[in-house]
Amino acid sequence: MDKRTLLMNTARELFAENGFYGTATARIAKDARVSNGILFHYFPTKKDLIHALYNDLKDRIFNYSNEQIYKGATLKESVYTLWLAAVEWYLENPADFLFMQQFENSPYYNQQLEEGHRYVQMTKELAEKGIENRVLRSMPPFLIYRTMAGMVETSVRYLRLYPELEGDNEFKNKLFEMAWDAIRKMD
Repeated sequence: MDKRTLLMNTARELFAENGFYGTATARIAKDARVSNGILFHYFPTKKDLIHALYNDLKDRIFNYSNEQIYKGATLKESVYTLWLAAVEWYLENPADFLFMQQFENSPYYNQQLEEGHRYVQMTKELAEKGIENRVLRSMPPFLIYRTMAGMVETSVRYLRLYPELEGDNEFKNKLFEMAWDAIRKMD
């Protein structure tokens, strides 16, 4: 594993355990067994490290989600696939979930960074298509994305409280229907 990846993995775990403010960059370097100079070579500031972690996480979710989508899917099937992939990803990767929760509620959050990521772009394009085809509510596409992201978060938190439901596909389908009802156009 290269040093940059090692530093990112170490930071992700420490951030999940101690939070952004409870994790000093010196601790990240120490736990990764590299010098502070190496850490700052790759990430000149803590903010740069946190933004790199965000982009890495979104890239991994994008790749995971993209593998699940199939050609010819309806809009609802595509949105379901993205929603379910995100829920499953976060259930399987709790440190990623904790990182994202911290990031989105911290001063490190940057809307331009979020909106510029290809995962968010893909989701916004689906929303635009749904609005154009009168399947989704006529709302800003980024708001539709954030609504679905919020429903992913709510679903993951609930499933963590009740782990016996994590494998219950029928229950997950009901969770998705709640999310879908929040964005679909009502007649």
